[in-house]
Amino acid sequence: MLTPQATEEEPTEQAPLLGSRGGAVQDGSPTPLSHSHLRLLVLVCISIVAADFGNSLTLAPQISIFESLICRRIEAGDDCKSADVQAELALLIGWKETIDQLPGIIFALPYGFAADRIGRKPILVLCLIGLVLEEVAIRLVCWWNVALPLRMIWATPVFQIIGGGSQTATAMAYAMITDVVPMDRRASIFYIMAAVILLGEILATPISAFLMTWSPWVPSLLGIVFQLGGLLGAALVSETRPDPKSSINHNDESEPLLNNDEETEMDHDRPEDPKSGYQRVKQTLSEYWHHVRNTHLKGWDFNMAFIVLTFLLASISRQAMQLIIPYASKRFSWSIARASFLITLKGVINLVTLLLILPRLSTWLSTQMSWSPAVKDLRIVQGSAWILTSGMALMAFAAIPELFISGLSLFALGWGFYSALRSLATSLVDPSQVGVLNSGIGLAQSLGSLVAGPILAAAFGRGLRQGGIAMGLPYMVASALLFMSSCLACAIRIAGEKRRL
Repeated sequence: MLTPQATEEEPTEQAPLLGSRGGAVQDGSPTPLSHSHLRLLVLVCISIVAADFGNSLTLAPQISIFESLICRRIEAGDDCKSADVQAELALLIGWKETIDQLPGIIFALPYGFAADRIGRKPILVLCLIGLVLEEVAIRLVCWWNVALPLRMIWATPVFQIIGGGSQTATAMAYAMITDVVPMDRRASIFYIMAAVILLGEILATPISAFLMTWSPWVPSLLGIVFQLGGLLGAALVSETRPDPKSSINHNDESEPLLNNDEETEMDHDRPEDPKSGYQRVKQTLSEYWHHVRNTHLKGWDFNMAFIVLTFLLASISRQAMQLIIPYASKRFSWSIARASFLITLKGVINLVTLLLILPRLSTWLSTQMSWSPAVKDLRIVQGSAWILTSGMALMAFAAIPELFISGLSLFALGWGFYSALRSLATSLVDPSQVGVLNSGIGLAQSLGSLVAGPILAAAFGRGLRQGGIAMGLPYMVASALLFMSSCLACAIRIAGEKRRL
């Protein structure tokens, strides 16, 4: 069980990772958001949505550009849908997705500590700068394809060293929202943010397809413009890092991290800390490891292991969606622009599921079935997992477009699985373990994305060479992984009536 003292200390330990200062707001009623906080929320949402919209705008045209360059280099003539071209395209995309995960895995923790010391805004701005530079580098490699090999795009994620990549950018955005939004309002703000991002992705696909009628380079370059707009929005955001002076833990037993901040911001007349930067970092890392080790020993059980493994397997299968455009284009002899509308269809169904179906289902399960929040989330997780598995399996064996679209629609209906599983996991741990839990889930998702690229690319290439029903091999692999995730979800047990945290 968690002692009151442990609950008070936890926010300062978790802050570098999650940006959460929830301890101060847990006990009091939420106050209305001020105009400055509303302005900050709007700017953060604009920044993230603009960057994500720009990325979605370039998805289909980038694949089209890659395909045409590969076709020209292989000298396949007009047959750009040949097995050799499509296998190389899948390999190119798969390894690019894999390498994209490395900076986030390596630099997430250092940039998390930096955000706690110097603020969230500088890290968010650095992240977006690195991502924009990466996109510019990809365009330059494609433009100078005569002199540069196309596989050189695998080196472009090196720019994500600046800021830590998209994972760190997302973490900073959620940290900034967490800093200013009362606890009981955060879920609704997160839902709105996710819905707006989905809406942006839905709109980006037809706009991109329309612009591709002129040239794929038009939406490809326009996407960078929107990403620059996201960077501008981040530059206008005010800092949200909590002031140490207002901390409820401002006493002699405060975290060393907060004391160091106070020395820099308030006590200019005091002598400088004799410790070197290396010693301070070493001390911080030592304290973090001590916290992780203790929380693992105190509370993690088989349920948490099942949840993290479920996230890992489901994250690998989730990456199969990255192949949907080249797969549908090859399988059904569609144009890239036409195949990209499948992304719009999935986004619309995702939006309806997250904003209409799941909230009403959740309310019905609470009022009519009288289930506790943990039991309700568990049943939604289990049901969604089997829906995902069924949809992916249908996509794998679909020989006609109508059946493939039906499988995709069914898969999209289960998309609430990821949010429900995270909610379930949070309800099953003490507040002192939320930081460790999110770190474990984040690491599982990153590792899943890391291995998914080459596995699914190899399956796609093999399926293309064999032809026939084997063309659905990447989705067969994904459905098998989702089947294992569903079995793990069914193994999660809630002992009695789980207490609400």
